[in-house]
Amino acid sequence: MQQKNNSFWSNWKKFWSEPGFAILSLILALAILFFIVAPVFAVLLRSFGIGAGTLTLDYYEQFFSTSLYLNSLWNSVSAAFITTIVVIFLSTVFSLYVTRSHSFLAKSYRGAALLPLVAPPFIFSLALIILFGSNGVITQFLNNWFGWEFSIYGYWGVVIAQILAYFPVGFMLIESTMRNMSPSLEQASSDLGAGQWRTLRKVVLPLAKSGIIKAALLVFVMGLSDFSNPLIIGESVPFLASEAYLTVVGQNNMELAAVLGVFLIIPSFIVFLFQTYFFKDANLETISGESGGNNIPLTKPVKFVSSFISTLFVSFILLMFVMVVLGAFVNIIGVDNSFTLDHFSGQTGWDTLNLSIIVSLLAALLASGLGMLQGFLLARKPIPGKKALEFLTLFGLAVPGTVMGIGYVLIFNGPPLFLTGTVLLLVLNMTFRKIGVGLEAGVSKMHQIDSSMEEASNDLGGGPYRTFLKIVMPLLSPAFISGFVYTFMTAMVSISSVIFIIAPGTNLAAVYILDLASSARIGMASAMSFVLIVIVIACMGILKLIEKRTGFKI
Repeated sequence: MQQKNNSFWSNWKKFWSEPGFAILSLILALAILFFIVAPVFAVLLRSFGIGAGTLTLDYYEQFFSTSLYLNSLWNSVSAAFITTIVVIFLSTVFSLYVTRSHSFLAKSYRGAALLPLVAPPFIFSLALIILFGSNGVITQFLNNWFGWEFSIYGYWGVVIAQILAYFPVGFMLIESTMRNMSPSLEQASSDLGAGQWRTLRKVVLPLAKSGIIKAALLVFVMGLSDFSNPLIIGESVPFLASEAYLTVVGQNNMELAAVLGVFLIIPSFIVFLFQTYFFKDANLETISGESGGNNIPLTKPVKFVSSFISTLFVSFILLMFVMVVLGAFVNIIGVDNSFTLDHFSGQTGWDTLNLSIIVSLLAALLASGLGMLQGFLLARKPIPGKKALEFLTLFGLAVPGTVMGIGYVLIFNGPPLFLTGTVLLLVLNMTFRKIGVGLEAGVSKMHQIDSSMEEASNDLGGGPYRTFLKIVMPLLSPAFISGFVYTFMTAMVSISSVIFIIAPGTNLAAVYILDLASSARIGMASAMSFVLIVIVIACMGILKLIEKRTGFKI
């Protein structure tokens, strides 16, 4: 016991040996607790009535006794499950084709597969309405020629939109695993007489298991917590995230909304634990020093099947984007296709876009700067409980936006801090939801920097603070810029958390587009979506340029 006490005091003295960094560490820790942990706990406590004057299970009883809420749980879970199965299948086939084909077409398909990343999360609901809505282009064609009537609205519309929106997540993880797979394993299987179908089934897929499981977990949680697609195309079908929002704005029932939020937190937390402790360092035998580009080419039957499925899916993705772009530049797509710029003329839309840019810029500066600083402190300084602090910071990336939004309302919608509806709270919300990106970038870069450079500076009398400013910060600049661009890009299309804390005069572009789409103003929604897509594509271009110039990847 005495030895433990001595060790504790020794570590504590080391921590305070550089008081400036110690104080910064404490401030960051308190900020993480206040802006990430506290909102989640506020939701959890409010679901038991704590904060409303009593401790009770009545709200959980009401949840399980109300068919609307049970249906929302079932719809969210089942839709997320179907989305995951389809996304994993498509991602596996797609990854197989692009990693084992060296044609220009395969490279183009890879770029097309990542296109959904540049769009707001609900863009595909908007495109599906343009194509298959009540007055959709294809709906009218089928009705006029064949007398077929159907509706894309409802459960299956949400599922299709989720598949399109979350496909890039599954694809990136599975494609990365397959691209880095040792070609010698497939060659050995072939030399032993196995056909390619058997090699894929017995060698490739088992070795890609880590990427497939990661992808499945992430896609499932993203589908479960999907907020905007159910609101736009789900019609009257209830889903957990959208129902939580409607419970807040329609009934002002924070307790029931918190209960719905708890059912979003639990799977997200479980997946985060798996990602952090079981798969973070998973490095199966698939990885070798050889490039995945040497993998055995696909045989004609396998290539035909994989390229056919990939072509169909890419065509559908491109069609979605084309519909949104056309919807922005014609009067009423499918009805009056004459060219117009009227959809871009609304001043409200440009005001929300300007505010979105300002908020996203400030959040990106704070998230990347604070994340980079925290990465340096965790990598170099003897901070007590650094593993727990890193865990809590990264957990901010895993918390569903709906839960974080409800939590911010519970904490900041009354004394002592009444911040709901202010630009400051929007910036803080986006900052601490994305600070984990800056942290990971900072830690990753610090591991690439030899500590001997800092030691040499200290030996020459630079001191810890001057060394940080003159040596470390310039070396961390690629991580800062990458984190800044990525955070800005994602903040511009963020919606699920900020929609709870906006107010008249502080509306953001993504929320404004959601309102337009929900009220069937498709032209204006398409126009604003087009502008957002252009901005995010420009950000991705800058990010790629940074990666090319510095060799640093976020």
